[in-house]
Amino acid sequence: MTTSKSKVFRNVIYTSVTKGATLVCIAVTSSVVARNLSPTDYGVVGFAGIIIGFLSHFSDVGVGTAAIRRPTLDRHSLRTAFTLKIILSSAAFLLAMLVAPFAHHFFEHPATGNVIRVLALNFLVSTIGFTSLVMLTREQNYRALVIPGVVGIVCRSVLAVTLVLCGWKYWAIVIADVGATLVTGMVMQLVKKIPIGLQFDWTDMREYLRFGVPLLGGGVLVFSIFNLDNFLVGSVMGSAKLGYYALAFTWGSFICGLLSDTVNGVLLPAFSSIQDNAAAMRRWYLKTVDLVAFIAVVFNTALLTNARPFLVTFLGRGSDKWVPAELSFVILCVYGILRAITEPVGNCVMALGRTRSLFHAALLAGAVELTLLCLVIRTQRIELVAVAVVAAYATQAIIYFPFLQHNLQIGARDIAAILWPVVPALVGGFVATSFLPAWSGGTLVTLACRVWFTACVAALIHGLCTRFRCFKEAGGMISQSLAKVRA
Repeated sequence: MTTSKSKVFRNVIYTSVTKGATLVCIAVTSSVVARNLSPTDYGVVGFAGIIIGFLSHFSDVGVGTAAIRRPTLDRHSLRTAFTLKIILSSAAFLLAMLVAPFAHHFFEHPATGNVIRVLALNFLVSTIGFTSLVMLTREQNYRALVIPGVVGIVCRSVLAVTLVLCGWKYWAIVIADVGATLVTGMVMQLVKKIPIGLQFDWTDMREYLRFGVPLLGGGVLVFSIFNLDNFLVGSVMGSAKLGYYALAFTWGSFICGLLSDTVNGVLLPAFSSIQDNAAAMRRWYLKTVDLVAFIAVVFNTALLTNARPFLVTFLGRGSDKWVPAELSFVILCVYGILRAITEPVGNCVMALGRTRSLFHAALLAGAVELTLLCLVIRTQRIELVAVAVVAAYATQAIIYFPFLQHNLQIGARDIAAILWPVVPALVGGFVATSFLPAWSGGTLVTLACRVWFTACVAALIHGLCTRFRCFKEAGGMISQSLAKVRA
């Protein structure tokens, strides 16, 4: 596998097309769903998603990542990975069936068990496009990945909106999720036709598991960090509070999820190809952090600064239904910026095969989060839960800073030199927007103008602080890519 700046940039552009479609579809779908579902309905899907999300780590155990990272991957090794994926996915499906009958002991909604059973079908369905996804990612052929990505998200959006408007409530989200997974896998297989076959090679299987098991441990702990709060809120505070918190978390962490799929997903195979070149990886890591920090602060500053009109006008259709989530939403927007900045280090860790560092970081954050949540959960205040999540996530720096310093010679000054413009951009966007009249967020059009104003102010301040280095870097890569196309 080889990489270059222009190739990575083109892959980011291709992936951005998919995520652009995702952004539009999610915006439309979330608006329709939030306007037609109650906080309780929103909460039952969120709680079932916690169980399915936890079991999903056991349906893969890092097999896909291990196959992508291998220097060479022949047909037998690919089929061994596919066989292992089927075994693990089937085991996760059976576990979900066993867990479903007991779900009502933790969450009072009577449909929770059935929702878990239906969502568990995703484990089996996800095996359809597995080999095609692995090969396309190894080849860094993100142009081909655009088609299944766009088709899948459009399918999910159309199904969810149609079924919600037909009165299917939370079942609309569940069926849309399973349907989109099925369609994405089928289209993936059509884009990259790979004959499906089973192979059982103990040597390859042990190699996959040797890489994946520490990754599994870290993944489970990371998932716990992201969902322990939801689980406790739903179990202790009830479905309505979980609905408020889940919505705040979904939108507060939206940009980091988008960046993870767009930028970080492209960088894993790119970093893997230069894993023996510490200087190149250092340079790529710092550029990545600079880019994601800029995007995250612009997007989330626009959201947190306009939190109330966003919740009332966009999600509440003019009602105060989602206003109880406002303060949590603001806090979790800050969390989204922090998480977006932190996640690129995971690509370096996995590319270098140091998955134990991920495990140790997740273990530390999980222990801190559990301690803090035990202190605040009884207060029945979801905003304190949000504060606990932000504080716990930040503790991972204790593990990641030494890793960066030892493996990539990146110190605290290097990180500070990249990240300091985030603070004035955030503060400046907030202050400038505070001078706008309250009525400016009363309609979807005026709300869009208000959000755009905040984003432009934050982008301008960040650009002035950095001498517009992100724009210059992007412009240079665009010019380089166009020159290659013309040639």
